Amino acid sequence: MDDSHPELDDDGWRDDRPVRTERRRRALRIVVLVALAGMLLPLVLSAYGVARAAAERACAVYALDYSVNASSSVGFDLFAEGGPGWLCFAEVGAGDRGILLGNLGLMPAAPRPAAPGRDA
Repeated sequence: MDDSHPELDDDGWRDDRPVRTERRRRALRIVVLVALAGMLLPLVLSAYGVARAAAERACAVYALDYSVNASSSVGFDLFAEGGPGWLCFAEVGAGDRGILLGNLGLMPAAPRPAAPGRDA
């Protein structure tokens, strides 16, 4: 029986090298970033869809409050005057560009009903 253990000898073994190679670390970083993006992308897309649907519904109510035969449209602007958010436009005529009714914010809420006696 042989009592020698070649793995414990200093012949050919260096303790100063990293446990993982640079190539393996880079591959691990890429895998982690792809997994993180895969987890966050559905959340971002879902939040965008919910915010857009809420903005369209709120804008439709505001446009009807503006004029009975007005249609509405929304658009997202990062550099809007009131800050980033959904902009609500009312379109009365066929060739109309749209009248800006207001900035609905990042996550629009249900519109408040018009006050009685207010001029529309």
